[in-house]
Amino acid sequence: MCKKNGSEWSGDFNYPDTKGLLNLNDRFFSFERFKEKRWCYMGIIHPDIIFGCAVVHLGYISSAFAFGFDRQRQKMMNHSLVFPPLGQVRYDRNPENGICSYKSLRGRLILTHDKKHDKKSIDVSFYLPGKSLTADIEVIEPDGSISPMHFLMPMGNERPAFTTKTAGLKARGKIIVNKKIFNLASENTFAIFDWTNGFYPRQTFWNWACGAGFADDGTQIGLNFSSGVYENGLLENTVWINGTPIKLGEIIFTYDTKNPEHPWQIKSKDNLINLRFKPEGIRKANDNLGIIKSKFNQPCGSFEGSIKTQDNLCIHLSSVGGVVEEHFAKW
Repeated sequence: MCKKNGSEWSGDFNYPDTKGLLNLNDRFFSFERFKEKRWCYMGIIHPDIIFGCAVVHLGYISSAFAFGFDRQRQKMMNHSLVFPPLGQVRYDRNPENGICSYKSLRGRLILTHDKKHDKKSIDVSFYLPGKSLTADIEVIEPDGSISPMHFLMPMGNERPAFTTKTAGLKARGKIIVNKKIFNLASENTFAIFDWTNGFYPRQTFWNWACGAGFADDGTQIGLNFSSGVYENGLLENTVWINGTPIKLGEIIFTYDTKNPEHPWQIKSKDNLINLRFKPEGIRKANDNLGIIKSKFNQPCGSFEGSIKTQDNLCIHLSSVGGVVEEHFAKW
């Protein structure tokens, strides 16, 4: 049961699935299933490429996407599909164990979570003439050295929402964009993980930022910030410093809404976070399918600035890769 102000914890998930947390019944056909939202996003940050992919299940419609942004050539490769959930999508309800996947004649996207072996995997293969994107990536969670943050959020008159975030995992493997091969080594490749299952207002707007890399002094940094969706309860704003999550307060995003490819300012109300995001490329979508609408801008690039902690530690960033996002959804 979700408390009035929700709950949060780091470390293991410790539940068989999210049905109990969200008070879901086991009936296959029920109106609540059409209001339920589920998605799993995994991103990769590397000096030469920023990659992201997701499986999204909205009950009455589904989508999948994968993109690769070549940071040297400044080129974006994007595959995005929207379709009815007629057996093409699988979304297991445990963020630590299970599969979130999309498969069709167009391609496949398989995200596997294996807590027993402390790893996740990304298997992607999409193809159109002159537009191929494949990935075979292992995301490593060595000996619990980085702890995820779990949030069970109250959502006003709706049922609650659960989300788990981790930024700063290591990864290795390969991404191929139109025959150009990006070899990923764990020494300089970071992963981002966002697994969400819950009930959101019919119209939802948010800003989001997520990134990972090394600070100027070699400290390993991960960050996850959002604004606009959880302000009635808990905030998911978290920084990971050498794998340890630190909760933060309200975050303010300042940017040119007409030109999101221009720099963004990301600050916290308590002045602990003072970052500037410099876009290098941008992924856009504007889908209008009648019952649902989705419009978003997601620049890829790097963060610079400073992160302070309550105990007066100040960490300076010059180039930590990641993404920011502006997203309006009517779903």
